[in-house]
Amino acid sequence: MALYRKCAAIFLLKDSKIFVGRRIDSKNAWQVPQGGVEEGETFLDAAKRELFEETNISSIEILGLSSMYRYDFPPHIAQALQKRHGKQKYAGQEVGFAAFKFVGDEKEINVRKTPQEFADWKWTTVKELLENIIYFKKKPYEQAIAEFQKFEWFPI
Repeated sequence: MALYRKCAAIFLLKDSKIFVGRRIDSKNAWQVPQGGVEEGETFLDAAKRELFEETNISSIEILGLSSMYRYDFPPHIAQALQKRHGKQKYAGQEVGFAAFKFVGDEKEINVRKTPQEFADWKWTTVKELLENIIYFKKKPYEQAIAEFQKFEWFPI
């Protein structure tokens, strides 16, 4: 049976846009903040922690939580992750999305924290997010967006 790492991803919303960061390990890879759910941690707590660790953002209001979705890692990424973390090999991630409204000042945002995940950040549209997300994560992004689009607070 394949193992999937539990992961929390964050749709941070402001003025009908979604926060994305450009990964430090790839010039063209933009994604929302995300990271693993630690042992004994709730999904919501993991989402808040990952958002703060990667962006310094804590001025948020919860809007909603998605279902969980799975995606598989391409073999070269699975091997790189196993080598980097020295842990058992995961086939991919089981990811859920937390939607938050950003209620702070943009001066709060700092993606240059250690360890650094993102080289840069911006607010983007749903369309641009789906056009720029790495191919193997696209389906769960599409599924979560479809799930959230029934709510008036989610950008179209």
